[in-house]
Amino acid sequence: MNLENKENTSLENVENATALNPKALLAFEEEETKETEIDLVDMFFALFDKLHIIILCTLVGALLLNAFSYFFIKPTYQSTSKIYVVSASKDSVIDFSDINVGTSLTLDYEQLILSYPVLSKVSDSLSLNYTMKDLQSMISIENPSDTRILNITVTSTDPKEAMDIANKVMDISIDYLPDTMGSNTPNVAERARLADQKSGPSYTKYTMIGAVIGLILSCAVIIARYLMDDTIHSAEDMEKYFGVAPLSVIPENESLDDGEEETSQKRKRKKV
Repeated sequence: MNLENKENTSLENVENATALNPKALLAFEEEETKETEIDLVDMFFALFDKLHIIILCTLVGALLLNAFSYFFIKPTYQSTSKIYVVSASKDSVIDFSDINVGTSLTLDYEQLILSYPVLSKVSDSLSLNYTMKDLQSMISIENPSDTRILNITVTSTDPKEAMDIANKVMDISIDYLPDTMGSNTPNVAERARLADQKSGPSYTKYTMIGAVIGLILSCAVIIARYLMDDTIHSAEDMEKYFGVAPLSVIPENESLDDGEEETSQKRKRKKV
């Protein structure tokens, strides 16, 4: 009980002294800020000391993800067919002052091209084994700004399949859209061609992602080990954590260690 009373009394005295003396409070806050800054500096040097490990982990991460993208991700190919929208109705040509192709007509075409009636006919015609959701994810519709062109782009791991699907979607859409929208038949602007280059994956992108992952993980591990390390490494650490300056520091003597090793070896020889 007496110890608790003494501790409470000492805490009250510190609080009262701080309240009566604003300079003491300011000095205390400055000391805390200084300690925080020192910790950040120490953390920086901890990272700097392990710079070779950070660089190694960054390179390993980049190489691993690059190899993963090269060996385990199938390359993809894209083919694009183009439709030219002639008119919005059967009796008139599109008037840009009345109809915004980019926002209204194009959105209608996009929804209808990706609709079940169109894609089911495409799937049946080409004998595809994709679900409707998978087939929709392979097709993208784009309307370049200030044009009446619709780009139908298909992405597939088979370049011929990508070309066939793009052309078949265009052909069926040209027959289906006029009846559904009550408009004139769109024209074929360009048929899809066989892709001669891969569209993905991007090895550069995967390499950069791997490098970033390796960098972050290595820094995180080093910082975690630094924060969890409560070992006293120097006299400065003793004074910093305990507020006590050591009276003396005994340096490490390598010759003593060598002498101990020689003595132990001699003892082993005698036993033998």
